[in-house]
Amino acid sequence: MADKIMLVVVVNGSPTAVEGNVNAPLHSIIGKALEQTNNGGQPPENWEMRDVAGQILDLKAKIGSFGFTSDTRLFLNLRAGVGG
Repeated sequence: MADKIMLVVVVNGSPTAVEGNVNAPLHSIIGKALEQTNNGGQPPENWEMRDVAGQILDLKAKIGSFGFTSDTRLFLNLRAGVGG
C-alpha cells in the first residue's frame, strides 16, 4: 500500500491538489494548500478542514485514518471568528 495520497483541498473556493502522507496528521497538508493557493495571510492554525458533508475533521488524526480515496475533496476555511 502506498503511503502517499493525492487530495484536492478547496481553499476559499480555489481547488488545489496536495500530496499527503497517510501516516502524517491531517494538519500536515494545510500549509502546502495555503501556499499553493496564495493564502498566506493567516497561519495554518487559524483554519479548519471539512469533508464534503460539512463535518469538521480532526486535524491531529492521521490522513490514512479517514479512508480518503485519491482526489477526495476537502474544504479549508478560516475558523469562525477569525478575520480575513
